[in-house]
Amino acid sequence: MEEAYQYDCASPDIEELARVISDLFPEQTRFAEQPADDGTPTLVVHWVAMRFGSTARRIALHVVVSPAALARYRALPARLRGRSFAVLRAYVEASIGSLEEQYANGEPVPKEVTVDLGDEFA
Repeated sequence: MEEAYQYDCASPDIEELARVISDLFPEQTRFAEQPADDGTPTLVVHWVAMRFGSTARRIALHVVVSPAALARYRALPARLRGRSFAVLRAYVEASIGSLEEQYANGEPVPKEVTVDLGDEFA
């Protein structure tokens, strides 16, 4: 069986974060790990949004975790990462909700969105 999502993540922990939020996106979404300007790994979610108009729209959501928070997250045992997962999901869900609200208000929906996570993440 072919997987509905595509994961292009070099780090297992970044792929783990992608899998935590994958069900928030439609099938055929691509999750990729890319370095930020400072070299910190960033999760970029590329998806085709059908709900923002009559035509499909490609959107990229960049999940940027501060280097200190990412280091704390990586140091956590797997069994203690639940809080970080919940924070990630909440922020991503809020970002998607914000895009939906912009569209409903007749405002243009950006093609790129950034979710910045800091101390609240880990």
